[in-house]
Amino acid sequence: MNIKGSDPSAAAIAIAVFAALLAGCATERFYDGPPLAPEDRAIVRADPVVSAGLPVQIRLRRVNEREVRLAASRVELPPGRHRLVVDCRVAESGSMRRFTVEADLEAGGRYRLVADTTARNCEAVALVGD
Repeated sequence: MNIKGSDPSAAAIAIAVFAALLAGCATERFYDGPPLAPEDRAIVRADPVVSAGLPVQIRLRRVNEREVRLAASRVELPPGRHRLVVDCRVAESGSMRRFTVEADLEAGGRYRLVADTTARNCEAVALVGD
């Protein structure tokens, strides 16, 4: 499709950016068997892969002993105790630190990872109810 006066390469770039944004919002399921009903599982959310200039970005790297796919910014888990390995990056300084968060997740719970930061560094990461 070419609209008079439009630049085909600009359209291709826009489509690529949109696809990258969608990929950064993927949810990865971290249990075997059929999908659990929303009231029977928990969701943990980090920041999207594409940070779009966020001053601080939190990336979920591992749940228990399993790696999280690069495109996933959310994970779906059964209730219970889980170990989350998280990277926290401060854009201004370029510093990055890794944290381990131990969490007891409730069925039906929705959680997000949040950072406690200074202007130059991540001091801690916590899991809070969403």
